[in-house]
Amino acid sequence: MDITPLLWSIALLFLAALGVPLVRAFTVTREDCEGPVGTFIGPFLLAVYLIALAMGLVIGWDHYQQADADAADEASSVIDIYWGTQAYSPDDAERVRAAARDYVAAVTEDDWPLMRAEGELSEEGDVAMTRLRAAVGQAAGNGMPEADRIAALEETRTLMNQRMMRADSAGESVPLGLTVTAALSGLAVVVLPLAMGARGSRTRILWGTVTGLTVFISVAVMLTLNNPYRGLLEAGTDPYEEAVAEFDRIDELPPPT
Repeated sequence: MDITPLLWSIALLFLAALGVPLVRAFTVTREDCEGPVGTFIGPFLLAVYLIALAMGLVIGWDHYQQADADAADEASSVIDIYWGTQAYSPDDAERVRAAARDYVAAVTEDDWPLMRAEGELSEEGDVAMTRLRAAVGQAAGNGMPEADRIAALEETRTLMNQRMMRADSAGESVPLGLTVTAALSGLAVVVLPLAMGARGSRTRILWGTVTGLTVFISVAVMLTLNNPYRGLLEAGTDPYEEAVAEFDRIDELPPPT
């Protein structure tokens, strides 16, 4: 299940609105403040919130970094395939180079928008990957030296594996239970101090509001890290654009003698 920005914004606003009736309904007495509520329950809820928040942020950040590294590795593999066409016949080289360019175009124009919107890869990208593998396989079977043939086929297998890794990265990274835990415990962290004396202390109301905004923003940031291809941070298509520039440079090289 993918949590869209609209849905989690509504959920967080609902939690914020829920805090008002909770404060009014469950006012904590002085005896409770000096007893288990103030000495154990409050610190415990704060610890749960901070642990859940920290885990969510770390998971989301690591997922983003991995997605960024995967994109760079995949673009590098396509460059290797393109560079390897110097060992092909002219017709095979032209066919493989065209397929490599089509694949990069499918990744940036079809895969990326769909990964941002739905967390999935595109059928156009799958078709382009199949055509590239077929073109390399055909070229490798046209009398290439054994070492070059094995290297060419291995490069396409590597690229296919990297595409599968990108498909895995396109899904959610932060567990939904962790997000819910952070949101609910954060709500409790906001409500409890206000319930301990909201009616008689402007200071408590002020810092309760500051705490509420802090919790809201922190949980929102965690949710934006849920998908590494959209949100506050997102893995971009720069490596593939650099690959196209490298293709142009390779095309300008004189043919091997």
